[in-house]
Amino acid sequence: MKHTPLWVCFLAACTSSATCPEPTIAPVATTEPATRTEPARPADAIVELAPRPELAHHFTGAGYAGSFAAWRTDGSLAVCVGDCDARRPAASTFKIPHALLALDLGVLDGPEHVLAWDGQTRSIASWNRDHTLRTAIRDSAVWYFQRLAPFVGRARMQAGLERFAFGNAAIGEALDAFWLDGTLRVSPREQVAFWHRLHGDAFDVRPEARDAVLDMTVLARDEERVLRAKTGWFRLEGTVANVGWLVGCVEEHARPDERVCFATVIEVDSPDDAVFMRARHSLSATLLGELGVMVPAY
Repeated sequence: MKHTPLWVCFLAACTSSATCPEPTIAPVATTEPATRTEPARPADAIVELAPRPELAHHFTGAGYAGSFAAWRTDGSLAVCVGDCDARRPAASTFKIPHALLALDLGVLDGPEHVLAWDGQTRSIASWNRDHTLRTAIRDSAVWYFQRLAPFVGRARMQAGLERFAFGNAAIGEALDAFWLDGTLRVSPREQVAFWHRLHGDAFDVRPEARDAVLDMTVLARDEERVLRAKTGWFRLEGTVANVGWLVGCVEEHARPDERVCFATVIEVDSPDDAVFMRARHSLSATLLGELGVMVPAY
């Protein structure tokens, strides 16, 4: 298995700077492949959003450029702040479609499927051990997903990305790094559509695969609601630019069919890493709160 030491993938869903590894550092593909034609998107992969520019001050006030999309299943809430169609590197947010595809294909037999550590010491201590799919998502153990990708295979990976309508669905040359090197890009609108369709069982995957992914992405839960979400953090090699994601859905136990799926992306040069890490969470909670959507504490 080839390992690329320049690439470091950020934690799946971390909330504490004391336990979070570094962001992705990667040579980046600056343009989408010109020779590839994207397939037509299914109707339920397109969500209509209304601009809410008056909410943009939450980003600028915190010192970030950013965008935010939110959509309720019944269409009663449909919001875009900033540019919800600009694609950014997917980074660790791709771990969710990656895990879903591997489980659906039977490449992994469930959340507790173990891959053995290869003994190579990496810069993030939590990576230096055996991992299950569940812990690899939690700790964003990049080697787990790099090792997994060839077992999915190029043809099935491409077909899965297109079935999920995940961003530009581009793989490029590096099957074990396309989500790390900037080849795979996705917009806030597309993130929201993916999470909506995941919850709505729109992908025609095995029920146990979908249920496992929904279980592994629970970030917080209280008596009234549950937050399922995934972070991502991308830093361009040789530059000071950073891109951070928080994507997912908030679901009330009493009204599961009225969940709100959202995507927050922030961009800034040379951030304080701990502040940047927390900002994706705090800005998401603030913007959702402005829309009357409460997030469980975590």
